[in-house]
Amino acid sequence: MTVTALPAALWHARISSVVEGTNVSGVIPRELYTSYSDLTVLVKAANQHGSATSTMAAFNTGDIKKPPTPEITHHCPQPLEIYWIVQCEDQGSSDQLCEVQYRPQDQQGWTQEEDILRSFLLLTPRPYTVYEFQVRCACEGPQALMSDWSSVYKAWSSESAPVKALDVWSDCGVTSELSQCALMWKEMPTWLAQGKVLGYVVTLSYSNGTVAVVNVSMSKPGGLCVCQEKRCRFTPSLWGVSSVDVSVYNSQGASKPAPLALPTSGLQVPELSFTVNQDILSLNVSWSLPPQPIENMHEYVVQYKQVGLPPTQGFDWIIVHQNHTSVILRGGFENHTAYNVSLFAVFINSSCLLASAISYSLHGLPPKVTEFKVQHISDSQVTLSWQHISLTQSKGLILCYQLVLNNVTVYNVSRDQNSLHLSGLTSGHHQVWIRAETKAGLGPSETINFSTENSHGFLKYLVPGIIAGMLLLIIIIVQMKNCAKVPDPSNSKLLQQMKLQFNSSLTAIFSPLESNPKISELEVVENPFWDANACPRKRSSPDGQTEGVVGEERTHIRTDEEAEKEEDADEGYSKIIDTDEEERDGGESGSLLEDDQFVSDYEKHFMPVVV
Repeated sequence: MTVTALPAALWHARISSVVEGTNVSGVIPRELYTSYSDLTVLVKAANQHGSATSTMAAFNTGDIKKPPTPEITHHCPQPLEIYWIVQCEDQGSSDQLCEVQYRPQDQQGWTQEEDILRSFLLLTPRPYTVYEFQVRCACEGPQALMSDWSSVYKAWSSESAPVKALDVWSDCGVTSELSQCALMWKEMPTWLAQGKVLGYVVTLSYSNGTVAVVNVSMSKPGGLCVCQEKRCRFTPSLWGVSSVDVSVYNSQGASKPAPLALPTSGLQVPELSFTVNQDILSLNVSWSLPPQPIENMHEYVVQYKQVGLPPTQGFDWIIVHQNHTSVILRGGFENHTAYNVSLFAVFINSSCLLASAISYSLHGLPPKVTEFKVQHISDSQVTLSWQHISLTQSKGLILCYQLVLNNVTVYNVSRDQNSLHLSGLTSGHHQVWIRAETKAGLGPSETINFSTENSHGFLKYLVPGIIAGMLLLIIIIVQMKNCAKVPDPSNSKLLQQMKLQFNSSLTAIFSPLESNPKISELEVVENPFWDANACPRKRSSPDGQTEGVVGEERTHIRTDEEAEKEEDADEGYSKIIDTDEEERDGGESGSLLEDDQFVSDYEKHFMPVVV
């Protein structure tokens, strides 16, 4: 497109200048015209199909004046109206026509309004929103030009009561106990809060019928409410509550109370498939619709929790429409970090866990397996054990544990197991190494060495040993049965009486009351019923020669005095009764005590013998 400029005095001579322009404008260089001169301009457009020429425009260059840039001075918040001034008096005019463009501060595009005089009223501004304004003006005249745009002017719109409920949820960790749950809600965006948030109202209804209303003021940070990263946590416990409502308020009013869907267990919910796929900066969550619609369900909630962090940290959730089956979780996910992603069904005032899965934002190689050891070993078998790699250390989802025996045999063990039993091993030295596997690959290995022995060599010595032990046991039993039984002299009443008499004599030695202590006498009494043949003894003469055997033909007539002494000896001695003999004799041991014609074993062994 060309622009042809021709001074009026030279028009008839067809003297002109041609400059190139765009499809909407063209610039005539200053050297092609003089000040305060008449100028005629026309525009010609051409393409491959032909050309077209506009009508001519004639004007005086002295009439071309650009007004100064306007200045926006102030505004009124309700309704939102801005005011400005522009200097047109210097150009001999007091009237002007202006253009205004505006936009919310968080947007890129401008909205323009034309034919404005000295102020501009924004009819339907978004409440409590920062708007940006610019103005340019042209003073009235035959050749009026628009000024440059003014600098950006910012103004807040007026506040209004919140119109949307808060997004309320709870972090209960791995349990559904209310005493372990933390009440949370997301901070309402400014354009939804429609004003400066002054605080929150938490209404707690308890099972015993009491109701507590807690006003959480934002003018006092900390205390009952802690807000971080656009999320707020209510610190008091929820133990014993039956329902919870939370609302937000500003200077113009409060929002509608938002009920908390309390966690509930024991509800009958259908099984559905639930998958979490890792992306570069997000987690893609999808699930299948249940075969039968879940009754009274309003929506889904998908939450994620970073494994290993305290409650409410590394935690977020998103509400999903009940007809949708997927959602993309975006956030500040850390690489090689485990996240527990869960799907909940939300009812009027309750929620129920449907499914959950562990996922990683980015998988890495796992670390070395620890505590790899031999738990049990025998001649041809061994049981190996190791410690599970925790979710916070695995750097990726563990797929399996790989064990290799003697660099030949490979065993892939489930990630849920921590032991392996190997059987059929040959005698000798063995080596096993283990390593974990994730989607990123196999980690470093840990090695263990052990040895097994041949079972035949062991049995060669075991059988003879058992036989020798049994023979030794039989010999001991036979010898014990052949041993004679010796009665216990401590049961003798005679010895007990002598012991008492001896103790009394010792007391008398040190007692001044008794001057003539008694001395015990031991009297040798010959028993006429002694069986001399049972224990024959030889007697030696004073000259050393043997005289004969005692008891073979000797006779003795017992006097009355000797009989009386014998009776006294029988009373002082309690004959020891062998229980085995008593059983053999049919329990007639009592008659033996009364019959003096039998001699006791003790007398045979320990009583004096006449020689």
